[in-house]
Amino acid sequence: MGEHERLLPNGLLPNEAASVIRLLDSERWSKAEERTAELIACIQPNERSEERRNAVADYVQRLIMKCFPCQVFTFGSVPLKTYLPDGDIDLTAFSKNQNMKDSWAHQVRDMLENEEKNENAEFRVKEVQYIQAEVGEDYKCLVENIVVDISFNQLGGLCTLCFLEEVLYRFLEFFSKFDWDNFVLAFGVLYLSVHFQM
Repeated sequence: MGEHERLLPNGLLPNEAASVIRLLDSERWSKAEERTAELIACIQPNERSEERRNAVADYVQRLIMKCFPCQVFTFGSVPLKTYLPDGDIDLTAFSKNQNMKDSWAHQVRDMLENEEKNENAEFRVKEVQYIQAEVGEDYKCLVENIVVDISFNQLGGLCTLCFLEEVLYRFLEFFSKFDWDNFVLAFGVLYLSVHFQM
């Protein structure tokens, strides 16, 4: 290792492995849990934010489906409930009519701009922007100050959503059967009887 040895983070060298494992007294542990809970409470979706995002997504889906025959799906962080407070809503519209790919963008733009001018709209729409994306045409707008991205016939986001849902289910299945009485998770497997005397 030589000259690079001093650059390695503490605890990654085999002879220093014990320095990584420090027992926290109950007061410090309690304080760490409290701070972690505060952070999570600030950023995790709550019932009100979830209802609001779902209502906005439903509203935009209905608007798009009035333009042409299609199905509209949410993907990304909203259906996974992993969005941050200022996160966007991703929607993609699918139509069996392949001729729509030339006109959908204009119809969606017109619909969004009409809603922007509509003082009686269910939600306030503003800042409608056309984006020439690498994989197609998209629209971005603000609906009730939530950024909404709209794409057409884009499977990538839905495939990622399906993949992440499958990972989540497998994760939950694995850890629901994990032997929590005898093992803990760490950088490696630790036997509880060696590290913790109960």
